Amino acid sequence: MARPKPRLKPAAPAPQGPLGLVVEMLGIEAMVRFDDDTQAAGGPGLPDEPTSPGASAPSFRALLSRSVSKRSGVVVGDKVRCEAIAEPGEGPAWAILSVEPRERSLVKPDFSGRLQVVASNLDHVVIVVTPNDPPLRLGLVDRYLAAAHAAGIAPMICLNKADLDQDGEALKALSPYPSLGIPVFPTISRGPVAGMEAIQAALAGRRSVLVGHSGVGKSSLACALIPGLERRIGDVNETIGRGRHTTTASRLLELVGGGELVDTPGVRAFGLFGVEAAELSTLYPEFVERAASCRFRECTHIHEIRCAVQAAVQAGEIDQGRYERYISIHESLLKGD
Repeated sequence: MARPKPRLKPAAPAPQGPLGLVVEMLGIEAMVRFDDDTQAAGGPGLPDEPTSPGASAPSFRALLSRSVSKRSGVVVGDKVRCEAIAEPGEGPAWAILSVEPRERSLVKPDFSGRLQVVASNLDHVVIVVTPNDPPLRLGLVDRYLAAAHAAGIAPMICLNKADLDQDGEALKALSPYPSLGIPVFPTISRGPVAGMEAIQAALAGRRSVLVGHSGVGKSSLACALIPGLERRIGDVNETIGRGRHTTTASRLLELVGGGELVDTPGVRAFGLFGVEAAELSTLYPEFVERAASCRFRECTHIHEIRCAVQAAVQAGEIDQGRYERYISIHESLLKGD
């Protein structure tokens, strides 16, 4: 006699609470923006606009449920399902039950080497650099570009404080990138503002994340792109005791004319998560189009003979400096850095 099949435990029903957008993270709390229908239906909680400058709609405090904290965490840009947990005036009125599937997330390793999502559901990564304050670090740029290509996010470069590039050396150093389909936008975001029209047009209607070394002026760039943002940030910082232009947590801002901007804290270094040394070359578009002509199918483009990529470097078709930085990043991945 055939043994009866064990009964399968029915799957837990998916949370069906209202859908919101995470616009800022505050420890174990998030600022969530709901659509108009949710609030019209009488959702609880008082809007807390001061912690979400640059937003046309109010946002609400929401606690992370224990299951969400353990499983996926929550980051700016996430779409989340929520439920009401308190009456107005009793602290966070919402709890985040689940995170909708993410698309095009920028990721990096945290201090322990585990996955850390910087922001999710992105269209652009804007790598902000300066000529010399802080110094232009092309190795950091190439790491961000590799991470963007791995995630399928379109990258662009913003040369902020462009007035400091008096000899044109910074623009010259960035000149190989436009030929790779990576636009470069010179801007001046403090004092007499300049160069904002072109980058604003590129960002319109998209969700973009600002990334870069500490001190490159990401927050001042956001203020230059969003009229009135500096005043609102100043009002918030007087309340919470934060430096006027010091970004300590990511936040989502709305651009005039459509589109969203995620401002992130500055970094000193940026690691690649989940990228093996053997696949690094696939994140360099100028390498990919030539790799089929290499003698060896798994060519690293470093020491092999009859390598089409090395030949292109020698012929001046691939930038020598970018190729040397590729070798450096490749070596660091081999070491597990």
